[in-house]
Amino acid sequence: MKIGKFSKKHNITQDTIRHYIDMGLLVAEKEGCQYKFSEEDSRDIEKIFALKQIDFSLTEIQEILCFNRLEGDKSDAYRQFYLSLLERKQDQILKEQQKFNEINLQLKDRIKCLKMDGISQKKSLGFPLAALGLLQCPDCEKTLDISGGTVEKNMILEAIIQCECGYIAIIENGIYIDEKAVRKKIMPTKKDFFESASPNYINFLYNGTTTLIDYIQTHGNDPKYMMELDNCTGRFLMHYIDNLPKSCTYILICHDKERLAKMKKNLELQYEHSNFIFFCCEIDKLPITNSSIDIIIDHGLSKRYTKSANKVLLDVVSPFIKPEGLLTGVYPHIGTKSKDFINIPLELRDYFNINNILEKLESLELSQLDAIDIGPIIENNPYIDIRNKELYQTLYVGKKKRNFEVISSRVEHEMKHKQNMIS
Repeated sequence: MKIGKFSKKHNITQDTIRHYIDMGLLVAEKEGCQYKFSEEDSRDIEKIFALKQIDFSLTEIQEILCFNRLEGDKSDAYRQFYLSLLERKQDQILKEQQKFNEINLQLKDRIKCLKMDGISQKKSLGFPLAALGLLQCPDCEKTLDISGGTVEKNMILEAIIQCECGYIAIIENGIYIDEKAVRKKIMPTKKDFFESASPNYINFLYNGTTTLIDYIQTHGNDPKYMMELDNCTGRFLMHYIDNLPKSCTYILICHDKERLAKMKKNLELQYEHSNFIFFCCEIDKLPITNSSIDIIIDHGLSKRYTKSANKVLLDVVSPFIKPEGLLTGVYPHIGTKSKDFINIPLELRDYFNINNILEKLESLELSQLDAIDIGPIIENNPYIDIRNKELYQTLYVGKKKRNFEVISSRVEHEMKHKQNMIS
């Protein structure tokens, strides 16, 4: 029979048949340009299928069939040869079975641990009483009145926040919420982003994150308050948390309270650290005093914020940095001398101009301590602004200059006084 009929009879592609012929598994006659298959070839293909079912490789099958053709089915030499291969295969399978049994036990343990993590909540996180001195009205900068509070283990879980100027907010489930700011954040899921991003791009982002951590470890000095600015709330924290000083209070900001609640729950279940503040507020309406934050981490948020809010993020947040406090950030850009720069849409060009970024940092009275460029990388990802062009990251850390004493003794006294105020 011809190859087409042989292929249909055994439910196998013609390309596979040709591959078997090239390997010597099938020994079909050839008439002109066409192969002619016999019943003997059918018996051989059935032998191949049977041997594949018991996990023999094509190379091993080739060896078995060749020895069979040399000695015949009934010869003692073939029987001993085939028996030795079967016993060797059985040993391999038993070893594999033992290995997979051990892997299965490990998988069961890990699955059980992860499921148990979601069953019992170890603690409830809320607004730390010790951090009340940080708060002030974002509209008039006066002291906020806190009432109707539920306090547990030195944390406010529920409260009403008011100011005589009319500002009002709440603490709900431990999250400080300005109801005017609450809205859903439209973002790809982590799974969608992961499936769209190349490994090189993920490593590119990861290198930026680890460099910021190195900067903080090198230049940070026992920070009391750290504030993360990240479009994907808590992304930097998840890399940094093992290095987070026990005495430090870490501030997370997002206008999507469901996202904040999810991050809060994860921290409650998985980590021992208890000093967190969760703000569901607009960044330009943060109810915190100026010159109160030791380290601000701008983890790639500047460009997105400037585009969406039509404000420069660094102008908004730099007043919060203490004298000699740190600003560290990741700033994506396309080299101004790159052939790709001129092809960037005009409305995006300023966001990717590193000269503009560095000028802005210098204007904020920051002394550069360290900076490095990494890249370029070319990425075709629907979730990033600039695709198929050379993309860099500038990784920066600077210290706020102490030109004069920003916090007077009166302000310091007020901050300490507010720590004891809750009615």
